[in-house]
This record gives sequence, C-alpha cells and structure tokens, in this order.
Amino acid sequence: MNIQILELNETLQEKYEVKKFIFKMIKESYGLDYVPKYHYDVIGLEEYYIKPKNSNFYIAINENDKLVATAAVRGYDRDYHIKNRNYNKISTASIYRLFVDPEYRHNKIAMRMIKNIENFCKKQDYNEIYLHTQKNSYGALPFWIKQGYIIVDDTHNEMGTIHMEKVIKNPILIKNQIKNLEKIEIT
Repeated sequence: MNIQILELNETLQEKYEVKKFIFKMIKESYGLDYVPKYHYDVIGLEEYYIKPKNSNFYIAINENDKLVATAAVRGYDRDYHIKNRNYNKISTASIYRLFVDPEYRHNKIAMRMIKNIENFCKKQDYNEIYLHTQKNSYGALPFWIKQGYIIVDDTHNEMGTIHMEKVIKNPILIKNQIKNLEKIEIT
C-alpha cells in the first residue's frame, strides 16, 4: 500500500476537503454532528494548525489521490485538571483529530502519522505529548499503549475518557538543564 503523508496547507485542505473528511469521521466514530464546544478547531484548521509554528496537521493520501487519514498536534490548551500533571501550552503538545478511514485501518498509517507528530514535537522542544481517548473508541487504547503512551488518569466518566501522555524528553536531562541554568550568572 502506497500511502503518502503530507503536512497540511491551505491548498491541500481545499483539494482534499479535509474538514468534510473529519466531520464524516466524527459522525461515524462518535455519532456527533458539529458541536462548537468540541469541534471549533476543525472549523479553524488554519488558525489552530496551519499558521502557528508550534502546531501541525498531517494528512495521508493513498495511491488514488484520496484522503484516508488525518492527525494534528498543537500546544496543550485545555483546562482539564489531571492529577499530578502540570501541562501547559509551551512544554506540552496535544494530539488531535487522529482518524483513519475504516477501509485503511490496520495498515500502520496511524503509527506513521504519530511518528511524524513525535518528531515534530521533538523539533519544537515539547517535553511531553498529551492526548485523551475513550475506552469504547475502536482500538484506540491498545493502539496508544503500543505506541508508548501511558495512562495518567482514568476519569471513569460516562464517555469512558482516558488521559494519556508520552514523555519525549528525558526528565533527568531536563532537571540537569534547569540546574545548569540556575548556575549561570546574568551580568
């Protein structure tokens, strides 16, 4: 299977009708139509993913030039209160809108897209990557665990929301960097 992964821009967004694909996947996956509280970033792909330098959006295109998957990343901007975590927009990336067309699942497309996101996050100097998923979302939890993400909070709510993270910078290295910064005298 020949799948090409591209960074989204305004031209590709129009060509592949990315918003339409995402809303189709949201409907199929969660039974939801547009909900402003949850889907504002889809309406504003440019504002949230294309224009900011610390954000990105990936699309997967098959050999027939058809959009088959999406995945996005931006700085953490949620107001979740996750125990023992202090996520923020500067050091924490957040994964959004990972969808793979059901006909193309189990072909490692999502895994390839996540690797692109993780490499992007390392270049942007994020410390960790946060995401949330639902227990009943087809194959999601086993997929994320296989990618090295750990559960940091199981909300036990009616949606089955699970909060997960993956540290992409060595925490010991970060502590040493902070210690070294403290030793530097500014004159």
